[in-house]
Formats: sequence, C-alpha cells, structure tokens
Amino acid sequence: MIKEMEARIQALGSDMQKIKKQIRLLMEENDKLREELARAYGQTGDSTPARGGLKNLWDLYQQGFHICNVHFGRIRTTECLFCEAFWDREREGGR
Repeated sequence: MIKEMEARIQALGSDMQKIKKQIRLLMEENDKLREELARAYGQTGDSTPARGGLKNLWDLYQQGFHICNVHFGRIRTTECLFCEAFWDREREGGR
C-alpha cells in the first residue's frame, strides 16, 4: 500500500514537471505573439496614434483583443474598463 502511494506521488511529481515545462513554453510563445501583435498593429510609444493606427486598434478590439496598456494583446472575455476608457479618451479628442 505504501509503495503504491509512493509510486503515485512520484508519478504526480513527474506529471507536475511536464506541466511546468509546458506552461513555460506557452508563456514564451504568448510573449512572442504579443510582440508580433503589437508590431502588426503599430503599437508605439506615441501618445497620439496615427489615424490608421486607431482603425487597426478598433479592428483588434472588435476581434476580441484588449487594446489597453494594461492587457494589450490578450483575449477579452468581457468588456474591459481600461479599453473603454481608451476609446472614451479618443472620442473626447485625445485629452
């Protein structure tokens, strides 16, 4: 009985290591995809994006991605107050 439990614990430890490795790989891939997404939509350090950049950001938002600086490039599952605040600021003239 104890040997069986030890074997199960060892198997769980091995599974945990595999999961951790997979998480690391996914996180690295996620970071690369965010960088590519930022480049594709012209995300720059400018405080006033070009008109075409706003259209690209709007398209990105409509496709279900965050456009705010807090969660940029992540998939949105609900409306985001930060993204909404960005659009409100743009509608008011970029103040």
